[in-house]
Amino acid sequence: MKFKNIYKNKTNVYFIFIILFILHQNSVFEELYIMSKFSLKERLTKSYGYCEEASFGFIDEIYKENSITGNIEILNDNPNFSFNNSIWFNYKINQPIDKNQVILLNNKKSIEFLNDGKIRLVFKDVDYGVYKIIKNIDNCYYLKK
Repeated sequence: MKFKNIYKNKTNVYFIFIILFILHQNSVFEELYIMSKFSLKERLTKSYGYCEEASFGFIDEIYKENSITGNIEILNDNPNFSFNNSIWFNYKINQPIDKNQVILLNNKKSIEFLNDGKIRLVFKDVDYGVYKIIKNIDNCYYLKK
């Protein structure tokens, strides 16, 4: 009877070691630590960048600072970003996109500076018209007509 219990305990110990090894190899403990230490916004900004790649941090800041409730045009010209569309961060279903406000990301060559702080925006051969720069950080712009 004692030998059967010893064999069961050894099997359980081996099983626990295998589970712990698999969890360690997949960085589960590190991911749990990161999830508990950083907020969702911090993790998304770290993954998608502040003013580079998809620019989640800049877009989130613009939406919060200006209390934007609808959808606005977001133009991203980063060739390394897989689908080149950052609108999905704050997209509201069944609401039209406001063309009077534009967030331009990762692109300085589409802007032609005019007088009085206004610019002409021509993005990928489409003339969007004249806008005023509301906020600018590096190569990220928030523009209004």
